Amino acid sequence: MLKRSIAAALLALGLGSTAGAQTAPAFTFRLHSFSSPTALDHTMHLDRWAERIGTASGGRIKVEVYPAMQLGGQPRDLVQQLEDGVVDLIWTVPGFTPGRFMGTEGLELPFMNTGRSTTQSPASYAFVQKHLATTEYRGIKVIAINATDRALVHTTRKPIRTIEDFKGLKLRVAGRWIGEAVTALGATPVGIALPGVYEALARGQVDGMLINWAITQPYRFYEVAKFHTEPATGLFQGMILTLMNQKSYERLPPELRAVIDADSGAPLSRRLGEIWDSQTQGAVDATKAAGNEIVEINEAEKARWQQAVQPVYDAWIAEMTRRGRDGRAMFQDIAAIAKPR
Repeated sequence: MLKRSIAAALLALGLGSTAGAQTAPAFTFRLHSFSSPTALDHTMHLDRWAERIGTASGGRIKVEVYPAMQLGGQPRDLVQQLEDGVVDLIWTVPGFTPGRFMGTEGLELPFMNTGRSTTQSPASYAFVQKHLATTEYRGIKVIAINATDRALVHTTRKPIRTIEDFKGLKLRVAGRWIGEAVTALGATPVGIALPGVYEALARGQVDGMLINWAITQPYRFYEVAKFHTEPATGLFQGMILTLMNQKSYERLPPELRAVIDADSGAPLSRRLGEIWDSQTQGAVDATKAAGNEIVEINEAEKARWQQAVQPVYDAWIAEMTRRGRDGRAMFQDIAAIAKPR
């Protein structure tokens, strides 16, 4: 009887072995995203990642996912929210915070891509770790850096077949350097948040956009953009960032940091690349089914475009150098990613 009373008392105080396991430290992290809860960014990445972390940690880590800016602010505020500790993790793109990830935006330069996210994503992650981890990502734990599938030019009323066809067009872009490239090609870049692009195209506020294939299907852009122009490997690939506040990460004990580490970095970046590439053909098929025209640029015409954007490369290199980095070496590493294998 006495032994039973002592055992009961220990359990009541939380000192028994079972109670001790049940009251193990729990960590709740908030992940904030601008993307729709029905987009693949959530259904195939962020929601699934949160579930995997919860399971792998034995329930000791809980990641609460908030899509569509549910915690307030605009997409441009996400990085500040992360750095201020308002949220613990974010999902964003470099162009939303102008000047903040300018080195990373170098990976979005035209023709500096492989055409496949499966290869571009881990290479981009490696580039960031080599050149930018202690500068652009100081105070940030990089969960993944992944690329979209190949991006191209989509227009509403006339196809782009040669560089001369860019003249006079207004084209939606998502970042500074691809915007600089659009200017070099003869068009005018326009910044519009993704949810407003369909309406802008439909109303003729812009003549087209530069965006990757996969995103065209869920947003039904093939309904308003009827012509789609690309070289064989696309014009560029956009960068996507999954980031964690370093202090939030360091709150975890070593065994739980290991859980995060095991589901991040180059392996996760490659996995996300596979997801994006898996969506390309479906988007192309939907575009063809809508009766749209896909224009393939040959190598001779591609060379003309590449020549036109050379000053953009030089400007990016100069900007990196001005910031105290080896801009030329960084550009050479980006160019090496894009070399055919």
